[in-house]
Formats: sequence, structure tokens, C-alpha cells
Amino acid sequence: MSELRFDILTGEFAVIATERAKRPSDFRAAQQAEVLPEHDPRCPFCPGNEKLTPPETYALRQDTAPDTPGWTVRCVPNKFPALMTLDAASEEARESLKSGMARLPETTDSSMYWQIPAIGAHEVLVESTRHDLGLGDYTSEHLSSVMEVLKTRMIALYDRKEIKYVQVFRNSGPAGGASLAHPHFQIIGLPIVPPRVLLETARFLQYESTTRRCLLCDLVEREVEKDSRIVTKTDDFVVLCPFASRHSFETAIIPRKHSGNYAASSSIELSHLGEALGDLFARYEKLFASLSYNLVLHSAPVPGRNKSGQPYHWHIHVLPRLTTEAGLELGTQVQINPTPPETAREQFLTT
Repeated sequence: MSELRFDILTGEFAVIATERAKRPSDFRAAQQAEVLPEHDPRCPFCPGNEKLTPPETYALRQDTAPDTPGWTVRCVPNKFPALMTLDAASEEARESLKSGMARLPETTDSSMYWQIPAIGAHEVLVESTRHDLGLGDYTSEHLSSVMEVLKTRMIALYDRKEIKYVQVFRNSGPAGGASLAHPHFQIIGLPIVPPRVLLETARFLQYESTTRRCLLCDLVEREVEKDSRIVTKTDDFVVLCPFASRHSFETAIIPRKHSGNYAASSSIELSHLGEALGDLFARYEKLFASLSYNLVLHSAPVPGRNKSGQPYHWHIHVLPRLTTEAGLELGTQVQINPTPPETAREQFLTT
């Protein structure tokens, strides 16, 4: 019998369509493997093609010049950015940004046509020199380096006064919105704190005001006790299939130690995160030959960029794109998930 489940983190609902109970083999498009070359001479992210991208902002490399081969992880501005940098904006746009931020619609009775220039940052983190690898193929050491570079770039972008929130995400596959096959993360610095993060923050605040505890700390403790949706757990991280999963085979990676901001993570914690991420995607890659997905990192803004005392607990959502959103999803934001998270967990454990 199908169930309507409530997501305590977002306040949203999902229909768990247990009668459909789709397993990995039922998603045929995700079982059609695409064979990629180790190196694509036409790919702007492959070594040797560094001049096809804007000049790098950061790179892990050994004794080689910027924008040349010899790197292992490389960050560059997006060639087609969603937001312009402050330096590239006109003086008029800069002034408009300042005046617009002083009258955000959620804080004052402003115009119903509120707008500001889209000033911020948009970078690409090229996570590997290999064109054909996924997150489940790397060594733990390499993934640890990738996690460290993400932290470094987040801190650097938060140093810009015009950036209020830094969103890290990874699009993979056609249904995930990936325009280039070469594996990469994207990092966007926004001049506002986005509604999704504000919504989660409100849920954390509401829970803490009632219980004096952290919502995700309590959720992780209960999920570990139940052990019906846990994929893996270590001393530092829990990987689980959320109770009200909106997507088939959706997972979340949650640090067991309470921490609001990803950028405050230690090198040891990021090393362990790399291990958890690699293990999870090795499982995904055994279940699906070609999985489209979106990975999003949710973290509190750095201190001073959000309201004082606002509680948060950073985490990662992995959202497979195995089904297509239709009328109900688009009209109500109530998702239909044909794979119960308990069934997804069982499939992960068989890999």
C-alpha cells in the first residue's frame, strides 16, 4: 500500500508508491552504459586543453605552471557563468546590487518586482584528469583532495563581501543536466541565501526551540537505532536513504559530529568524507551502468552571513534522476517515489 511520508528536514511530502516497487533493473535508461575514452582531445577539461578554459583560480599541481598540464585537481571560472563577478559588473550594476540588498523582499515591504543584478561567482572544479571516471572510481586519497579543494574555494568565495551563500553541486548524466561528460563539480556564490537553505534553517530552528537539540543529530541517532535505511556508517559519517525520499535510490550523507558549516571541517573529517563518498558511489555504479543524478551540499553560511544563533547541520543530498517529474510534482512539489527507501537500502547492501 502506498504511503504519504513527511520530510522533517524540509516540511515537504513524498508519496512512496510501494505497489510499484521499482528496482535498479527496472530503470532501463540507467542500465545503458556509455563508453567514454580516458582522454578526449575535444574536451576543455582534459589535460592539454587548459587554454580552452578561463585562467585557473586554484589547482593541485607539482612544479608546473598554471594553465598547463601537470595538475590533479583544477578550478576554473565557468566559461558561461550563471552569475557575473563583481569586477566584471558595471558601476551601475554594483550600485544597484548595494541598494537592492538593503531591501530584500523577505525583510521589508518591497516591490513585487524586486530584482538585483546577478553578481556572484561561478566556478568549475575539474576533479580528475581522467575523462572516463566517476566518484566511485577514485582512491580515497584523491577524493580527500577533492573535498579539501572544495573547502578552499568555499572559504575564498565567502571572503567576497557580495557573496552571501556558496552552493556546491555536481550534475551527472543527461537527466542530471550535465553539459560536459568530464567529471566535475560546480561552485556558485550567490548574493542571497537561497530559499531551500532558509527553509531547512527554519526547520532546524523550530526543532531546537522545542527540544533544545539538533534535528539531524537526533535523526541520525534514531536511524542508526532502527537500521532499516542505513547504507553505511562510520565513526564520522552516516549514509542513509531518507525516510521521505523524493527520488528513487536517493541518499544523504550526514556527519555524526554536529557541525553547521562544511568549511569548518578538519582534514581528517574530509578524508573520511571522501571514503564515505567513494564507497557510496561505488555502490551506485554497481547498481546502475549509467546513472544521471544531482549531488548538492547544504551548509550554513559562514559566521556573520546569517542571522546570529541560527542552528544548522551540514549534509549532502544525492538525488538520482531515474524518473521524470510530471503534473503532481510540478504542481504541488509532492514527489512520487516508486522505490521505497527501505527497498533501496536493501539493494545498496547487496552490492
